[in-house]
Amino acid sequence: MSRAKTVQSLAVITLIFLMIAGSIGLSSGMTKEELEYRPLTLSEVTKLFAQKGLKLEAVAREGFEDTVLLGIEPEIFRIHGSEDLVWIYPFSSHREREQLAGHYWRLNDEMMAVFLPHSQLFQTLAAKNMFIVYCPLLDIESLKTMGPDYASYVQRSKAIRELVLRDLNGGKRLVFQGEGQYWMVEVVLDCFGQFYKDDQGVLGYESWSEASAVAKYKGDPGQIKSFSYTLEGAYGSYSGIRQTLSSDGLVRLGRGNGLVGKVEEKHSFSIKWNGQAEAFDLEADPFGMIRLPY
Repeated sequence: MSRAKTVQSLAVITLIFLMIAGSIGLSSGMTKEELEYRPLTLSEVTKLFAQKGLKLEAVAREGFEDTVLLGIEPEIFRIHGSEDLVWIYPFSSHREREQLAGHYWRLNDEMMAVFLPHSQLFQTLAAKNMFIVYCPLLDIESLKTMGPDYASYVQRSKAIRELVLRDLNGGKRLVFQGEGQYWMVEVVLDCFGQFYKDDQGVLGYESWSEASAVAKYKGDPGQIKSFSYTLEGAYGSYSGIRQTLSSDGLVRLGRGNGLVGKVEEKHSFSIKWNGQAEAFDLEADPFGMIRLPY
């Protein structure tokens, strides 16, 4: 075979390989941004907070010397128009944050010792290489009375959680609904999945999901003496036993992790009460509308 033909053959083989690799990448849902992960910068995070109406104002470190976590000093901010604080720990990489600080639902004794003295209602969140702690300074009386300060805290807490989930982690919210003759159930699932590269350029993947479920009995709530239920998804399930419903027939079934993360997947729900039983599937609402109160 001549040198020209050899080069031509190699070029064709290379082209075929690139086409196959490209099709694999597309079929797996990986985007260019996912494959070319880079760490977030502090300015990007604070700018996004400001765009969402949560302007962060820098606070001096005096009085916060005990906030060093895993050898990292946080940048401390106060949310404009409130006394609430936001601490941002900027790790060097996604991998470092994941290995040291873990997920925002994973707390250890060291974290508790750092955060609790500053806020009993602290909320921890993770966004790529950033570990974020929201420290609301809500007094106990406001919490008990659930007055205006409490309402503002709830609003800010939800806004920060959604900002981190959707805007910093590229996550989404899915709503699944199902209904039988006697019961209806709704599951709201927050989830994200993202690729990243560590310090050595090795590709990694992180995912997280949390589901909140509510059930409603269509009949007379006063007739329910007790009931047991199971909610199952593609990757997990949770179940429980309850004694009563609210006056409007509602009951919160709690939270679970890893139930389902794709629109095309389903939940299944089964329940037993007063010697009766019912089971049905839940499917994704195409518009993501929430019908039951949480």
